[in-house]
Amino acid sequence: PSFETFVVATTDRIVLDFDRFKELQDGSTLYLLQDEHQVLPTATVENISFTPHYDTLIKGGTYEYYPFAISYPLAELIDNSLSATAKNTGTRIIEIRMQFDESLGKPAVIVLDNGRGMTTKQLNKWAVYRHSKFTKETGKEDYVRPDPVPRSLNSDISYFGVGGKQAVFHFGNVVRMISKPVGLPDVHELVLSEEEFERKEKNKEDIYSTTILNRKPGDFSHVSEDERFLRTIIDEEHGKESFTAVVITGLKEKHISFLKQNFDAWTRHLAHIYHYYIHGVNGNDLKQGSKKTAPQPTIDIQITLREKPNKCPRVLNLREVDDDMQTLYINSAADTFEFKASSGPGGGTVEGVLRYHPFLYDRETYPKYPEDPEDPKDPKDPKDTCSANGIHTIFECFWNGRLIPGTKVAEFDWCSRKNNGRTAADIPPECYRRLSGVLFTDDNFQVTTNKMTFMDLELKLKNNQTIFSLVLNGQKSSRGNIQKEFTQWLRNCNEKFDKQIKFVGFKEIKTRTDVSIKKMQHPWAVFSAIEWGGRTYKTGQLVKTHNTNPILYGKVVQFLLHGNFDGDVYATGGKVEVSREPKALWDMNKIVPISKIDKTATDEAIKKNIDSQKSDKELAAYVAPHLGNNGFWFKKMENLTELGKYTLNLNTVVHETNAVSFGGRALPTFTLKFTIKEGDAASFDISAMSPTLRVGVPFDIPLQIKDGYGHSTTLTSKLTPELKFKKLLADLVIYFYVLCLHFQSYDLEVTLPGLKQHTKSIKISLLPGIPNSLHVKPEETSIDVENGDQVTFHVEVHDEAGNITANPKQIVRCFSPVVTDCSSTGAGQLVTKPINLKIMKGEQQELKAQFVMPDNENLVLRNSEKIEWIAGGLLDNLFYKLYDEAGREVLLTAEIASMIKVNWTGDVFLEDLVQGKLPDLQVPKRVGEQRFYQVSYQDQSVSVSFTIVPRPDEPERLKVALPQTTVKLGEILSGNISEYKSDHLQLITFLKFTVGLDKSAITFKWQVGPEPCAFKTKLILFCFFFFFQPLQVLNDHGISKPFVVQLCDEWGNPSPDQRVVVDIKTSPPGLTVSLKINTIKEMEVLIACSSSRGYYQLQFKGSFNKKPIPGPSVSLTVLPDPKKPVSLSVEYDTSVKFFAGSKFPVFSVTVVSDEGSPITTFNPAAVSMFIWDGVSSGKKPPERIRIDVVANQPVKLGPVSQTTTPVVSYSEDIASRTLVENMTLRIMDLYGNPAGQDLGGKVIITIKSSDGERNKSFPLFERGGRSLAINLVEGKAHIPRLAIRENSPGDNSSTYILVFKPEVSVHLITLTAFELPFLFYNGMEKLSGKCYYVQLKISENLKHYFNFVVFIHFFLFLFLQNSLIHAQHIDTLIKKKTTEAEAIQKVSRRVFSVRDNFRGQADVLGMVGHLALVQDDAAAWVISWHIRGDMDCVITKTTEAAQQIYRDTQGRQQVMALDSVLVPPGKRPLPHIRNGYPLFEPHGNPVYARELLIYPCDPESCDIVFKNILGDTILIDDLDSANNYRRAVVQNRIQCPTILTRQGDRVSSRGKFGGAQNRAPAMTTLHMFGAPLPQQYHSLKEQIDLLSRYCSAVSKREETERARDDHVKKITSPDMQQKEKDLDDKKRQLTEIEKELGMLFETVVDDFILILLNFN
Repeated sequence: PSFETFVVATTDRIVLDFDRFKELQDGSTLYLLQDEHQVLPTATVENISFTPHYDTLIKGGTYEYYPFAISYPLAELIDNSLSATAKNTGTRIIEIRMQFDESLGKPAVIVLDNGRGMTTKQLNKWAVYRHSKFTKETGKEDYVRPDPVPRSLNSDISYFGVGGKQAVFHFGNVVRMISKPVGLPDVHELVLSEEEFERKEKNKEDIYSTTILNRKPGDFSHVSEDERFLRTIIDEEHGKESFTAVVITGLKEKHISFLKQNFDAWTRHLAHIYHYYIHGVNGNDLKQGSKKTAPQPTIDIQITLREKPNKCPRVLNLREVDDDMQTLYINSAADTFEFKASSGPGGGTVEGVLRYHPFLYDRETYPKYPEDPEDPKDPKDPKDTCSANGIHTIFECFWNGRLIPGTKVAEFDWCSRKNNGRTAADIPPECYRRLSGVLFTDDNFQVTTNKMTFMDLELKLKNNQTIFSLVLNGQKSSRGNIQKEFTQWLRNCNEKFDKQIKFVGFKEIKTRTDVSIKKMQHPWAVFSAIEWGGRTYKTGQLVKTHNTNPILYGKVVQFLLHGNFDGDVYATGGKVEVSREPKALWDMNKIVPISKIDKTATDEAIKKNIDSQKSDKELAAYVAPHLGNNGFWFKKMENLTELGKYTLNLNTVVHETNAVSFGGRALPTFTLKFTIKEGDAASFDISAMSPTLRVGVPFDIPLQIKDGYGHSTTLTSKLTPELKFKKLLADLVIYFYVLCLHFQSYDLEVTLPGLKQHTKSIKISLLPGIPNSLHVKPEETSIDVENGDQVTFHVEVHDEAGNITANPKQIVRCFSPVVTDCSSTGAGQLVTKPINLKIMKGEQQELKAQFVMPDNENLVLRNSEKIEWIAGGLLDNLFYKLYDEAGREVLLTAEIASMIKVNWTGDVFLEDLVQGKLPDLQVPKRVGEQRFYQVSYQDQSVSVSFTIVPRPDEPERLKVALPQTTVKLGEILSGNISEYKSDHLQLITFLKFTVGLDKSAITFKWQVGPEPCAFKTKLILFCFFFFFQPLQVLNDHGISKPFVVQLCDEWGNPSPDQRVVVDIKTSPPGLTVSLKINTIKEMEVLIACSSSRGYYQLQFKGSFNKKPIPGPSVSLTVLPDPKKPVSLSVEYDTSVKFFAGSKFPVFSVTVVSDEGSPITTFNPAAVSMFIWDGVSSGKKPPERIRIDVVANQPVKLGPVSQTTTPVVSYSEDIASRTLVENMTLRIMDLYGNPAGQDLGGKVIITIKSSDGERNKSFPLFERGGRSLAINLVEGKAHIPRLAIRENSPGDNSSTYILVFKPEVSVHLITLTAFELPFLFYNGMEKLSGKCYYVQLKISENLKHYFNFVVFIHFFLFLFLQNSLIHAQHIDTLIKKKTTEAEAIQKVSRRVFSVRDNFRGQADVLGMVGHLALVQDDAAAWVISWHIRGDMDCVITKTTEAAQQIYRDTQGRQQVMALDSVLVPPGKRPLPHIRNGYPLFEPHGNPVYARELLIYPCDPESCDIVFKNILGDTILIDDLDSANNYRRAVVQNRIQCPTILTRQGDRVSSRGKFGGAQNRAPAMTTLHMFGAPLPQQYHSLKEQIDLLSRYCSAVSKREETERARDDHVKKITSPDMQQKEKDLDDKKRQLTEIEKELGMLFETVVDDFILILLNFN
């Protein structure tokens, strides 16, 4: 019906009106009802959508990781990079850049890799939360698990589609994904941000939709200014085939701070997580190197942290980390036990490694975490030191090769002590706590999505179906019982590697009262024997100690071990009680550590030493006569005053002869043994004690009680010491507290009543005691304070007696931020901030002020720690300790202390250093100035450093600024005086307010001069400076802040007139000052290097219209610059003589600073050494040393000047017969220098044939002989003329040699003769023209022997001398040299990192960057940059090969064929050289750049390549030298090629330089030429080759000698000797038969002999 009404409502029964209808969303379900409470007649359906909130994505990692565990979310990003680079054939590069340099934009974390990249579709999948690799898609194949590899290092660890998103939003709120896939030209970018999600939610847009930016590589036009660091990353895209970069911005501040401050910690964790990916399957074994089972691509994970523009970035390759836990485990283990575990079909396989960390002498070698603090337990407690792994979790677990940090497996049944109790009863239980282990699993075992823990690993492995088997040499062993194998392995480790002591024969528990430390007196277990190092020591056994003073010889009384024990026990150490022998001499026991027992001493040696000490000494001998009834009477013996055992022998002797027998019978004797002990106390001495005492601090007075002869004795109970202070009446006992109000010196008397010398006195000084209470004034318990006022409290620190005491670090606090320092005076003032409380209903509010002085604990400075200290304060009472490699404290001696150096002062006192005290340290006075301090031992081989950051002290004055500087006289200053905040100059006034003054009522009246145009008053020049006077300025440095000069009138008011001229005068005038005026008000002063060091005044003077204006003066101290080098100090042995050809002595060069101290931070490569012949030319060097080179030992005879080869004939013409004319011969050393000036004798001249003795006739000299003799005087001989005789014999056209042999009077000197060849003609043939001989001139530079030549000569000498060196010795040397060469080859050096995929193909030479090597880093850097466009060009020998590569790469690879290249042949000189002579003297060492290239193979082709690429490009040292060189070349009208500098600059062939295009970028951004192996490597290879040949010769010699020896043995054997004897007998028989038969039967006899011999 029309009168019915209806309502429209939602399913929540909310009735709609117009406003609510507008709020409805599309797709909402509505009801049409008669009223809002109508019952539904039937069930209805409502459509809903439940899109996840974006917090699911951006807050997914908030609670997934441990607090501040930065390394774990970073590991998620590295997991993705490892998966992306899994198929790389070359080096897999993963780089993490921390960009915190604000000059480059906002902070960011960037993760880059050179993996396969992502297409837009793959990038879209990455953004989908939980889109894992197992998610199936239509038409796609299922996931294929990788093949098994050792340690499961398959890189298959980007798994769930969760970690990457959680990690990026854990760090920040914006992520930018930049990726270029393989084979595609475009770069794709995807940006996800929390801000964008919030905006879309607010605008009701689709949250999970966005766009991907597709662009070309290197295009950064879309990058905003606050992300300008991205431009560098995008610019690096050129030349990359594929990559991915994850850029995280909007970083949380706590993460930034943690990344900066804990760089070492989180990089160490990363190196631990990826240890086996970085170092291979065997880990980082520093002792043997990593042994890879198969070649694997190198994985480089590099971290770069950039903080400030002027601070060097921190760069670390995770391969360089050597203190991660796996490295520590591997390198501290003595042995390993490998096994495998199979958990059933399809259950996966686990590889396991157990490692044993032995106990060594006095410590466990089980490594601790580097972040762990020092162990607070007493290291002397054996129960603490023998506990290696107290938690007893053995196995760390790795999943697909990466660490799962939250899961550790304690043990398995077969390797636990509980299950091996019967079979391993002999193994100490602590051996099980010395195990560490690793488990390697694959993805058959499930982990949580954040990869922090395993879900089922331990459950599966401890299942009864799991089978464990032993692994030997990488293969499963057939041995079945792994528990038995493990027990035997552990037993062997304990017996072989553990170095500790077993205590046996327990006796009792005792208390030792001889121990000074009370807690160490009980309990001590007593044992009768120990087993140590394979030997047993028992009670009563003779022992000797070592490293004790004195060395003890004696018998073992007992062995002591601290702790409660009731049986045999293993321990880390203990004590031994030794009874010194001989007992009659010593009669005392000593207790020393067991480690002091000398295990090398034998019983015979100990007994011999003890016996040598048993020698009785006769002290006195008396003879007593018989005195009637009194018997025998001896004199009183008064010389027995020494303690010890004595023997008295009474012998009856015959009066006349002193014989002890009479009539063959011994006369009566008596022996008395007695001991002299110390007597009763007679006197005492007071031992050394501190003369300064503190109130309330107990102290000891050590007394030495002595008897009448000075022997130490004990004090009886009847004697009680009495102590008295002079002027005080009270007597005090020996341990007491001194309570005193006046601090002065007192005489303390110690009295022992009853002694002969009963009183001794010492002087003591009393100082206030330690803080005991705080005294606060006013003393009222309640103080009324007006709201808005401050409250002042006066605080005093009192000791126990109520005296004010001052001690370091007495800081009193009230209301936390309000503090006062009472360290200096013991008192201070605390002023609170203005108290502002809300008053409710006019009632007073109560505040409680609590005054606290925190406990003053010692501040322990850690290495590289940064601490804050009050600016200008003094850091005193610094102490140091030294520890050895085992962590034991080293006792300080004078020798050790003399090697301690500090860098904050040169004034150190050896006495303090011996006590462990360092010099006091003055903290800088400027707050912004950080200082680095270092304490080092033995030239920084051991050092500790720290940085002090000065913090401001309590405020002393208020700095304010006026709103205007010009005010008329009598007027009120407009505006309010405000706090001074401006950086530019304003009038500054210092105001001092009185407490309680109403600041709003303050008024000031200023007397200010009129406008400058009308003033006639006196002008004054004021100089404002904010320094502490006197100023301290380093020589040749400017003052850090400019002086601010202000012209004022006579009242001190500023005047803006700018016509005033300001000048500076110095007093005294020796100071050289350069002045730079920035503005009319600011000027900078530079103290020139020619200034004299000392104290000066800078007088500021002005002038206006030629009238002087007085100004202020500034006190100035010019200090020498300790970093400025001014001279060189060269020390060497001045007594040495410089013989020609010998080595220079060692020159010790010290660079001396301006203050006269040596500079230790200079680069040694900056020191050069030059040699001039005669007077030096050019610039005078800093240090010149004149050396006089003298001739070496005389070795030969030679001509003074070079002679030509004579050609003579036997004609009548004397000129044709002349051999030499006016020739002077001198005795010379090896290098042609005149020597032997003190030698005399003769020179014998003879003629010999040049080809031996084949010539039948020899020419004769002019006088007819074949030899001549001339005198040798003062080492030289002169020959005016030497000719052959006319018609002299000789073979025509033959060559002869003139031999000049010196014979000197000194027989020990042998000189080499001089030989001169000549050509002889006898006139039978007609000579036409002239005969020419080509002579080989030896350069004088080739005068030195190389080490290799000496090496060859040495072994040739040994070989020729038939040395006893055997082949095995040479093999050992060859192995040693080979090891050295391999070690050099393994050392990391510069390589060209671009892969050459074409090398090895037919007619392909290779990529340009691989064709050459460059030794010098700077040269490699600048040359590689200059031709960087050609570095990846492939060089081929033929055009066909180049075209084939071009076609295969679709034109992407640049190529160059050598058959189409033409370069000029030969080598042309540098442009400044013409006709072999330089046109000018160049600076900077110019050289053709191509001459620095080293070609490993095919040098001819490579020379053509780089002649074509580099041309005549020149390399020079610096830009100034380059410009000067180019200018000089052009002035000589010569074309100058391009010049490169070692500093990275380029001057083009057109003369252009400067700008970014002519400056080489950083080395890290370039692909540079590789570095060659060092020369030492090639020398070693040559030596190895020579040794191999020599070894072969020695082996042949030894083989021949053995054959010879065998033959000699065979000849001299009894069998051969018997045969020779039989042969002699046969011969003798034959001789007799011949005699009988006669010579007629000779033939018959011969036949008979032959038959007989054959018969035998």
